[in-house]
Amino acid sequence: MRHTSRPILPFFIALCFGSALIAQPSLAGPPDPCSLLTTAEVEQVVGKLKSVPSSETLGHGVRCGYDFADEQNEFEIWTSGASWSNALHKDAKQPVMVSGLGDEAFMDRGKVDPESVDLYIRKGATLIVLMTRKSPGDEEKLKTLGKKAVGRL
Repeated sequence: MRHTSRPILPFFIALCFGSALIAQPSLAGPPDPCSLLTTAEVEQVVGKLKSVPSSETLGHGVRCGYDFADEQNEFEIWTSGASWSNALHKDAKQPVMVSGLGDEAFMDRGKVDPESVDLYIRKGATLIVLMTRKSPGDEEKLKTLGKKAVGRL
């Protein structure tokens, strides 16, 4: 997302660095989230991109950010170790379980930013977090992209 200064980013950075303290050591880190969705899939669901997505590693997490032609569109996807799934669910503000995605999935709204909508999906040893801003059809957009991402793990 363009607005990386929003409060969710520091929270997720802390989560990724904190996972180093409690997660089991692993030779392989989480998959690059940019490899889990094609640009065509993101454009079809969210909107036209201005540039190719970029990934960055933060602690034990990896973020894939997208820059959209329409500045009202926002989306990002993170991957990390699944050890954070239970803690994030427990700390969720308004968790709603979502069936049919990975081993466990839930949606949360407004945890850190009142305008955020987040989908957390655990599959095996990987946690995928998809984030967007409140907008018409936001939950369905995240579920559509989440299903595609989980299918590529």
